[in-house]
Amino acid sequence: MTNTKTVLECLRESNAIEDVFDNQSLHDAMRAWEHLNKFKKLSKKILNETHGILMKSQPMEKEWKGNFRQCPVWIGGREGKPWYVVPELMHDWIMRINHHILNKSIFKDIEAIIKEDHVIAEVIHPYIDGNGRIFRIALNWQRIQCGLPILVILAKERQKYYKWFE
Repeated sequence: MTNTKTVLECLRESNAIEDVFDNQSLHDAMRAWEHLNKFKKLSKKILNETHGILMKSQPMEKEWKGNFRQCPVWIGGREGKPWYVVPELMHDWIMRINHHILNKSIFKDIEAIIKEDHVIAEVIHPYIDGNGRIFRIALNWQRIQCGLPILVILAKERQKYYKWFE
C-alpha cells in the first residue's frame, strides 16, 4: 500500500514540472493514479483511459484526451516519433513494461530498467499534451508493481530529471 501523502507530493511535483498548479489538475492526477493502480498489467486501453482522466480539465481538444496523437509534435527542439508509428511503438512499449513487471526478479537493476522505460515513452511522445505527467504516473505505477517505493521528482530539480533524456 502506498502512502497518500507521498502520492500527493509526487503528483503535485509532477504537475509543477509542467507549470500546472491548480487544484483541479491535482485532483485529476490523483484520480488517474487511482485508476491505473486498479490494474497489475498495462494495456493501451488502460493507459489511454488514465491519460483521459489526467487531462480531463486541461484546455485541449476533447479528442486529444485519452487518444494517441495523429499529428507531429515538437518537444524541446526535437520532433517526436512520427504519429503513424506511435500505435506500434506504444504496443511494443506496453509489452516491454509488462515483461519487466512479470520478470522483475530476474533483473539486477530494475530501477535502471524502469527509468529507461520512462525515457522510451517520453521519446515516443504519443499524446498531444500530458506526456510527462502520464509517464511519471506510469513510472511510479511500474515501481509499485516491482515492489519499489514511489519516486518523487521535485520540480525544483527538473534539470536533473531532464538529464535522463540526454
